Amino acid sequence: VDFDSVGGLTAQIESLREIVELPLTRPEIFKRFNMSPPRGVLLYGPPGTGKTLLLRAVANETTAKIYTISGPSVVSKYMGEAEEKLRKIWEEAQRKGPSIIFIDEIDAITPKRDHDSGEAESRIVASLLTLMDGMAVDSKVVVVGATNRPNAMDPALRRPGRFDREIEIGIPDAHARLDILQVILTPIPHHLSDAFVEKVAGKTHGFVGADLSAVIREAVVIAVKSGVSLGTAQDDLYIEEHHLEQALPLVRPSAMREIFLETPQVKWSDIGGQEEVKRKLRESVEIPLTHPETFKRLGIIPPKGVLLYGPPGCSKTLTAKALATEAGLNFLAVKGPEIFNKYVGEAERTLREIFRKARAASPSIIFFDEIDALTGTRDGGEGSGEGSSDRILTTLLNELDGVEDLVNVTVLAATNRPDVIDTALLRPGRLDRLLYVGPPDLASRCQIFRLQLAKMAVSPDVNVDLLAEATDGCSGAEIVAFCRDAGLAAMQESLQAVRIEVRHFQQALSSLRKGITKEMIEFFETFAASVSGQYLA
Repeated sequence: VDFDSVGGLTAQIESLREIVELPLTRPEIFKRFNMSPPRGVLLYGPPGTGKTLLLRAVANETTAKIYTISGPSVVSKYMGEAEEKLRKIWEEAQRKGPSIIFIDEIDAITPKRDHDSGEAESRIVASLLTLMDGMAVDSKVVVVGATNRPNAMDPALRRPGRFDREIEIGIPDAHARLDILQVILTPIPHHLSDAFVEKVAGKTHGFVGADLSAVIREAVVIAVKSGVSLGTAQDDLYIEEHHLEQALPLVRPSAMREIFLETPQVKWSDIGGQEEVKRKLRESVEIPLTHPETFKRLGIIPPKGVLLYGPPGCSKTLTAKALATEAGLNFLAVKGPEIFNKYVGEAERTLREIFRKARAASPSIIFFDEIDALTGTRDGGEGSGEGSSDRILTTLLNELDGVEDLVNVTVLAATNRPDVIDTALLRPGRLDRLLYVGPPDLASRCQIFRLQLAKMAVSPDVNVDLLAEATDGCSGAEIVAFCRDAGLAAMQESLQAVRIEVRHFQQALSSLRKGITKEMIEFFETFAASVSGQYLA
């Protein structure tokens, strides 16, 4: 493995060479200045970003021997065995230098020494500290640790003189992904244009090197299967653009695993009406995330958050999903009530983790459904949940405008109780765009009926315009339920029914209950009027 086989890590390669090469190849320089050479480097970042590959490339360039230690494999049930293993590796590495001791998943053997850690872990940490401090100036040994949880390590290891330098191997951006794809594709026969590879790099948000390798591997499998079925000669097999297009949906980005929810393939055309809401959402969310360079060029700060509010069943959640699908953005969906946890601080940790993953997989959308459950007004009311709600709200505010910038991440929230959301969350710079998603008008209801009835076996006598007029004041969800009730009426009449007749819709209409009241509409229209001067409403 050489540097040419490592893509997208140019800056990290330079940093690692700077701190590893001289101590291994010219330790006498440090001796002349009576200085200890750097003893250790900590590589940290998500799994699959190329930490191990980077180290192998550096070791190959310096002709150093690598001693690899897997953190979890060092731990032993017998007292003193783990420390003995470490001592033997250290002695051999110093005897046969130049050497690199690579400790993968170092956090597994070096947890913080507090009241929760066991005696065995504390002994291993102490042993590792002693071995690193005891290295001679001319030992020609450098220790490299790799972890995706640097904050879980004992802080004593991270002070100067031990792991002197920390290098982050983060989620690659579009330019780095292009570099990685070009490296992976170099030895592989393909008919992929440079423009197509650049397009793939641009839309694989959140993919790390290992994910991109997996995509190419899937494309190879698809190409081979296709070639075998067509009887293509082995020498004529190539990866084509359509093979890669088929492979992309099969691999999920590492940064989005654990909490990533698959976005249903909802498109704008699947949502009847709400054209004004769709247009404003594109302006507020899609364009800033897909064309950030335009905002940068004009010196405009894009909106950080958008709040969709309106009566239940009016397609707020569906609209958010369609936005993510149409724009090709990573989508993290969070249900407000699901965040709460009986353990103090756990909900805030979950929230911080969601934002961390969204940043890693940007451009992305974090969608908070029923956000009113998370961010009620801080009025000091009764109940044990008040303190938890306050802490969650504070965490959310910190993430929106805290120390770490929210770059290429937009928060989208939905609620049918905008009046109970703390006003601190609705000020400019936070959820600074408010969009009212009201009940569908006549034209929108016609469109919803057409979309729904197109999936059903319906008599040609059924008049969509009449149905739309009869369901005035219904939400989109109620119209969908109404169509389903008409289908059930046809089934109840005869299990051999081949289509739904007008009479079945009339039966469903007689039992139709409208959940949106006149008072509810007046409340939302009053709220919309109260914020229209300050927000996009």
